[in-house]
Amino acid sequence: MKRTNTFAVRPLSDADERLLRRLLDASASLWNEPNYERRQNYFEGQSVWETDDYRRRYVDVTGLPTAQQLIRKNGKAWESFFSLIAKYDDPEDDEVTERPSPPGYWGNEDDGRELRTCIRNDVYTLETGGGVSTGNPGR
Repeated sequence: MKRTNTFAVRPLSDADERLLRRLLDASASLWNEPNYERRQNYFEGQSVWETDDYRRRYVDVTGLPTAQQLIRKNGKAWESFFSLIAKYDDPEDDEVTERPSPPGYWGNEDDGRELRTCIRNDVYTLETGGGVSTGNPGR
């Protein structure tokens, strides 16, 4: 089983808050864009696995490890969706009783995005009382 650490980050300055919001907004976009392409392909009966390389659009804001992690997590969400569809379609499996929906979006610019991201455990450090520092510690 994989472990997930979830924590809230409280910026200490207005500049820190702007940087954090920029990272989280880019993360939402980086989740939404390939997800939109995959949903369109799914509903058109095409492969959901072949998508544009969205990492290049956001790597300057999120960093490459976070961009890769978000793309990977989106792919895992689609794998989970197809697994649930298979269970739903299996008449001998009564574990899934309602038709699963494809992975959703993290909001939009007009209505507000869900501000979250996925950061690999080897690209951040925690500082007591100081918050989170991103980067590659020890490299």
